[in-house]
Amino acid sequence: MRTSTTYDLADNIVRECHAQFDKLPKNGKPANRNNGQAEWTILAGIVMATPVKDHHATTLSGTKNNEQSFQTEALWEIECISLATGSKCLPQGKQSPRGDLLNDCHAEVLARRGFNKWCLHEMQKSVQECNNLKKNFNYLGAPSHDVQQENSPLFELTNAGTQFHLYVSQAPCGDATTASLALTQSEESRNAFMAGQQRRPKSVAQEPTAPGDQDLSTSPVTGSKHARESEALVEPTETSAPSTKLQKCGSTSTTATAKSHTTNKSGVQKDQQLVCSDQVLGFRRGRIDYDSVGVLRTKPGRVDSEPTLSMSCSDKITRWNILGLNSALVMPFLKKPIYLESVVTKELFDAEALERALFRRIQGCRRRTDHTASPRTDEASTTSTTIHPREISVHKSEIAFEFGKEAVSKQSEQEGITSPPVACASTSEPQLTEVLINGCKAGASVKKQIQPKSRSRLCKINMFESSVTLWKSISPQPPLVQSMMSKTDAGSASEPGPTSITYHEWKRLNTDFTKAKQLLFAGVFQNWVRGDASLESFNIHGGTISDHSNQR
Repeated sequence: MRTSTTYDLADNIVRECHAQFDKLPKNGKPANRNNGQAEWTILAGIVMATPVKDHHATTLSGTKNNEQSFQTEALWEIECISLATGSKCLPQGKQSPRGDLLNDCHAEVLARRGFNKWCLHEMQKSVQECNNLKKNFNYLGAPSHDVQQENSPLFELTNAGTQFHLYVSQAPCGDATTASLALTQSEESRNAFMAGQQRRPKSVAQEPTAPGDQDLSTSPVTGSKHARESEALVEPTETSAPSTKLQKCGSTSTTATAKSHTTNKSGVQKDQQLVCSDQVLGFRRGRIDYDSVGVLRTKPGRVDSEPTLSMSCSDKITRWNILGLNSALVMPFLKKPIYLESVVTKELFDAEALERALFRRIQGCRRRTDHTASPRTDEASTTSTTIHPREISVHKSEIAFEFGKEAVSKQSEQEGITSPPVACASTSEPQLTEVLINGCKAGASVKKQIQPKSRSRLCKINMFESSVTLWKSISPQPPLVQSMMSKTDAGSASEPGPTSITYHEWKRLNTDFTKAKQLLFAGVFQNWVRGDASLESFNIHGGTISDHSNQR
């Protein structure tokens, strides 16, 4: 924890994250391999900035030409509450139906999961009413029986001026960096990318399904029902440049194609094609058609790797800017969503690309009018007809991460560099640090069912347990929660009750959040790749309940 003026806030956010990284165990950090190759990774952290009493709070502002403008000087107390490294995710065939593996171990995603773990822990502290504990959330008390509503708020941030910032050592994968990677890659990398199109076996070439499609195990994917009815995406060959041909982008309305010309620092002009209809963002697998900007993309970027169900970090952060940083397990407790205030990064920084990827690409996409929370005002609305993502500021820091790709590349030009399979996650409260590999704690056997002691505390089933524990400490509970709680108590770990509530059902406790998410996936994010609900049909004991009738 440190203090910072507003003027130095962006750089101090970076310093705070780097200081926390230095405390991580050595076995969770990149190292030099026996063949001489040096490992690099991506570091991400969520930093809480609380205005110091008697100082006027203001936010970082201005991203034009990477110039920061400030209205007033303020003093902040900043703390990295969740930190993570990592750049891997599990392929479709290795995901667990029991919620005991982390599917996406990219640093930004792990940091956000750690943030939600922190929220549940801090709210639990607030309920305990320990006067000697610093409280980041106020417990508003359970509503009386005569005024109980399903979505009655239970907690709010203690300091209304508290902000949350995301630091990422390299700009998020997906739309924010696809063009930058294309411009900076070597000829060797480019040829390898093209050759990868020919190397991929047919079983790997199948894509994960989009919403509303058939079972994942039998259905190949191209992004959406509409996209399947249109032409298949054109994949570049060894001798051809990446295809610039625009395909139908999964919308019944006319697709608008805008070609923009921007110039990078080297003075090289790049043509970018914005693929977005008036309702639905287009879809691409990895870096295919990487001159098409504004589209949803899956991980990983390599064409010769096995497909995953994970969307890019650019897409996920965009979603957080609409629904909030909070997960579906945390949102039922809160008075209003918590949003990111800014994103700070260094490598592959492009202010225009970041702003487009994180909020501008969906500013003009309409949605149906409905009773839901307005992401901009945090207030209920029945008249809004447009999705308004929260406009966050983006900032470049000149402080290098010692294990970042750029820094490691300069030191290991001849030996080459590689990214390790290991990820690391750390939260300030509860104090936990985990070294992860293949979605669970390092050292766990991947050939057997994961034991509870080998699960990450950030995995779905453990977050499920934390949410239930918090609800149990609150009395009285809303009727819907009472009904679900009775189901979570049914059965046992060895013989789960047939009516036990599933994780998939538990996530739908907050009807406003669920409705906003459904509208998002029915509209602008229609091409968002969503897995079968069977991957979330497990109960709190880890037993699976077969139910393939719903999509997440």
